[in-house]
Amino acid sequence: MKKNFTFFLIPCLFIVLMLPLKTFAGFPIGKYRNVVVPTFSYYHQKDRFDDKDNVIKGTPGTGFTSYAANLYVGYGLSRRLDFIATIPYLYQQNTIAPGNTLVDAGLGDMTAGFSYNLINFNYVRFFSIGVSGIIPLYKSVNGVSPLGLGSYGTEVKLMFCGSLPKDIAEKGYFNTEFAYRKYYSSQGPDQISLTTSVGYPVTKHNQVSLDILLYRSFSSNKAYNSNIFAAHDYSFFKPQLNFGHTFTRKFSLFVGGFYVPFGVNTGVGYGGSMLAVIKL
Repeated sequence: MKKNFTFFLIPCLFIVLMLPLKTFAGFPIGKYRNVVVPTFSYYHQKDRFDDKDNVIKGTPGTGFTSYAANLYVGYGLSRRLDFIATIPYLYQQNTIAPGNTLVDAGLGDMTAGFSYNLINFNYVRFFSIGVSGIIPLYKSVNGVSPLGLGSYGTEVKLMFCGSLPKDIAEKGYFNTEFAYRKYYSSQGPDQISLTTSVGYPVTKHNQVSLDILLYRSFSSNKAYNSNIFAAHDYSFFKPQLNFGHTFTRKFSLFVGGFYVPFGVNTGVGYGGSMLAVIKL
């Protein structure tokens, strides 16, 4: 079980979004075991999608750039129950006109909660549920902040993951997650997402994976916001290609890049990420 956990958890943790890191995977960590995942990501957008998926070119010299550092910590309370928490730190540059750039930096929305393995299929595939609270770690004025939505929330996530069926591939893994988020403010939003990840080991220590994310945020506030962390009503499709290398049984490093080819009321964004998986 310990070896299986190491192999399967790493790719699941590699689903790094433009939003604050979401690393709740369906694989149980194991009783009294710890996992720490520091992540650094980059996101940039200059053009945007309107409410009909048409690309609107940005004004020359304008754009939004975000650098994010996230710390994920997971601790196995039992064979099935895990405590999980993520704390992000954001540094943002919003150029609203040539020579006029707004800079914001600070802690974002912390996510903390529990993941419980409902069913395991001979320790080959796992079906789990996660429930977490969302806590803003910054000050907001009337629920408005460039570092987040400025309100408390909850998230419920269903996760199914494990080895690919042998009739599909002799090696490899998959991870599928469906999540619902609710923010407790007059403008919400309510958010749903579907993430699918498929990975394959190319050598003993190297692997590649592809993540596909569908994301929809619903809110009465339909205004476009170039700052993806503070936007309310939007949707997008995001594929991400990843490469990972395992240095030791306790340390692995991964890099990936993404692009947003389709979206509604959001930026035409691209970026990348790097993360380390550390077993303590």
